[in-house]
Formats: sequence, structure tokens, C-alpha cells
Amino acid sequence: MKNFFLYLFILCSTIAIAAKREMPDWMDAQRREMLYPAEKYYTGFASATVNKGEDKSSVYERVQQNARVTAVSAIQVSVEQTVERFIKNTQAHGDAYTVDIMASHAKTHARIKDIPGLNVDTWENPKTGDICAFAWVKISDLTKRLMRRIASNTAKIEVELQAIESLIEHGDKVQARDNLAKLQNLLDDIENDQRIMLSVDADVTDGDMAVEDVTRLKKQYQALSASLKNGINIYLDCKADLFGSNYSTLKSEIQGALSPMGCSFVRSASEADWVVSISAQAREYNKNDFGSVSSYFAYVDANIAIDKNATGQRIYEDAISQKGGHTHNFEQAARDAYKQISPKISKIIKEQIQQ
Repeated sequence: MKNFFLYLFILCSTIAIAAKREMPDWMDAQRREMLYPAEKYYTGFASATVNKGEDKSSVYERVQQNARVTAVSAIQVSVEQTVERFIKNTQAHGDAYTVDIMASHAKTHARIKDIPGLNVDTWENPKTGDICAFAWVKISDLTKRLMRRIASNTAKIEVELQAIESLIEHGDKVQARDNLAKLQNLLDDIENDQRIMLSVDADVTDGDMAVEDVTRLKKQYQALSASLKNGINIYLDCKADLFGSNYSTLKSEIQGALSPMGCSFVRSASEADWVVSISAQAREYNKNDFGSVSSYFAYVDANIAIDKNATGQRIYEDAISQKGGHTHNFEQAARDAYKQISPKISKIIKEQIQQ
């Protein structure tokens, strides 16, 4: 709410100042072209009349946005023209990396995102009441700002990849996979900025765009992505006793509950990220007779242990019990208890390996 009032105050102040100012140089088309030549600036101009009953602040906001859009559209045209040149004649540009940037744009039809350092000025004509806005960015300043932003995002990715590698080493694949997915936006931002630099500045170099560092980080990102593709490897040792018989359904149900989160089940504990041991037994509890109907009750007691293979650490060890009932016999009552305890065990495992 504070930010809203601050924005409203700034906008109202801008309106008041713009209404009192003398006509700026950029209002004259010839003067504007002389002060902001196309070879050095990207510009956008917009104007609108405040209609009767219309909120003046909303008109200011709309005109400013239209001026920004016009300036950004001019940069977008430069990008698209450069894309076409690169795609049509890749041999003329031997740098495979820059060709890859442009080809990626052609495939995804991605629009450029934001333009750092884009300025917007407004003026209200005191005679007509028309509101005008002018947006501009100097190409040399734009290149420098993009260069700094690429360097900043590259440094962020470097730190994050190191942290993800550490997570994998400690067996925290769930967190590692989540963190890695977030890096795609940063990589896209870097490619967006590189694409703009290639399009607006003919003198830009690989060093300016941090080509070597970004290429290395992309390869590291792809390698980590491939290593995490198989998800989490779990060795599940599940023994479930049903009055002397093996209740194999418990293991199947737990595997079915964990599989959607990317878990794979291996045959050897040495291959696993996590070792989960479950020992469950059914026991009779009591029988209640209600006229001609009998109700049988049984308990299932389960001991659960979860070990992280990477550190050899036991992160969880506890026992839980579940009561079940049926009208046929104790075996059916125990099956009911197993059916209820299965999702509880699965939830415990999920919570522990996702920490």
C-alpha cells in the first residue's frame, strides 16, 4: 500500500511539473532527430488528448507506456533483422555461439524483455491539454548496462551451480532439481541481453558478452540437468507381515506414491541416494459382537528408518501404528489397517527426502 501511494505521489508530481514546463526540445520532430540521431539512440514518441471525464493520471501512464513500447519495438526490429542475417548466412559469421543465440530466438520467437536505462520524459501542452511522452536510450549506454547485467547474472549462476553441486553431493536431489530449474530464467535473461547487444552494437565482442564464461556455465547446467534427470534413487527394504504371510501390497503402494515426485527404485543400497527400511507386523486387537454382527479389530505396527547414503546419516527413525477394522475376520481388519498406514508412511518418506 505504501508503494502504491508513493507511486501515486510521484505520478501526480510528474503531472504537475509537466503541466508547468516550457515545451521541451524533443517536441519538435526535426530538433528531436538532431538531438537523438537514430544511429546513436533508440527513441519513442507518443501523445494523447485528455477526454472529458477522463482521469488525467491514467492518460499520463498510458502515453508513457506507449512511448516505451515504441522505443522497445525499434530495438526489437533491429534484433529480428539481425536474426535473419545470421540465419540466412551462418557461414559469414563463424562464431557458433552467436549463431546459436540467434537460432534460438528464431525457434522460440521470444520477444526481448526489458531495456535497462530507458528514459521517459513527459510534457503537457498548456494550450491544448494534450499529453506527450518521449522515451530514449543511448546505444552506447545500453550496451554498457547490458554488459554489467550479463556479468551480474553470470556471477549469480556460478554461485548457484556450486550450491547445487553441493546439494547433490549431500544427497539432496529434490532441492537441487528445484534450484536448477530456477536458473533457466537467468540463462534466458543472459541470452536476451546478448541478443540485443549483437543487434544494436556492431563493435560488441565476445568478451563484452562473457561468451566463454556463459558457454562454460551452460555446459555445467546441462551436465547437472542430465545427472538429475533420473530423479532420486531409493532402495526400499520393506517387510510387511500379515499373520505369517508377506503383505507385498504395502511396498507397491509406497512405490506408487513416491514415483510421481521423480523417485526411482534400485536393487542395491549402494546405488541409492536414500535407503528406506520398513518393518511392519499385524496383530490382533479385539472382537466385538453386536447381535448377529461381529467386528474384528487389528493393528499394524511399522518401524521406519531412512538413511542418506551420501553422508551415511540416519535422518529418521520412528515407529507408527494404525488400527483397522472389518466384519469378516482379523486378517481383513489388518488389511484395512495396512491400507490406512500406507499413505502415512509415504508422507513421512516424502517429507524427509524433501528437506
